[in-house]
Amino acid sequence: MKLIFFGGCFDPPHKGHYEIIQKCSKECHLFLIMPTLNSPLKNKTSNTSSHHILEMLTLLIEDINHPIEIDEYDFTRSGPTYTVDTIRYLQQKYPEYSISMIMGADQLMKFQQWRDYHEIMNSIHIIVFNRDGYHFTPLPRMSFTWVKNFKIDISSERIKADIIAGELNKNDLTPSIKNYIYENNLYGNA
Repeated sequence: MKLIFFGGCFDPPHKGHYEIIQKCSKECHLFLIMPTLNSPLKNKTSNTSSHHILEMLTLLIEDINHPIEIDEYDFTRSGPTYTVDTIRYLQQKYPEYSISMIMGADQLMKFQQWRDYHEIMNSIHIIVFNRDGYHFTPLPRMSFTWVKNFKIDISSERIKADIIAGELNKNDLTPSIKNYIYENNLYGNA
């Protein structure tokens, strides 16, 4: 059986995330979304409460008809969230599954900075979604699938800045998440 997981801050989850989830959830028996509040290479933690992120993720996937779960493992850990620890957790919890991980090309460019990256690339398959302007030469023995035909280039950081500036692109967020953000005064939109 096949498990695909998608980790990240999802602060906020946007239509790029939605399209990735929609596409990949069809390709596996179980799809896991694994939000985190503390990504080591981003050098910052999320100021958004985990319950808001979970609510927005629930809204994001409410109309996708595939087996999707939101796993809170990385929310319950203290300190930085290292992907290698997440993978070890998944291997223990789902020993009968082959595991694949989703990442963007921007993260693949930093892959050699990840903790225990050799263990990661030797234990799972990586699915990389291309973003404009990224070109990567794979590391020796690195197994990954490069998704070239993905043309959505949306950034959660840009969305937050646009909300503060009052210039949000209506196509970046689903209507339910946009409403949730404004109803809950997230990202300084009041």
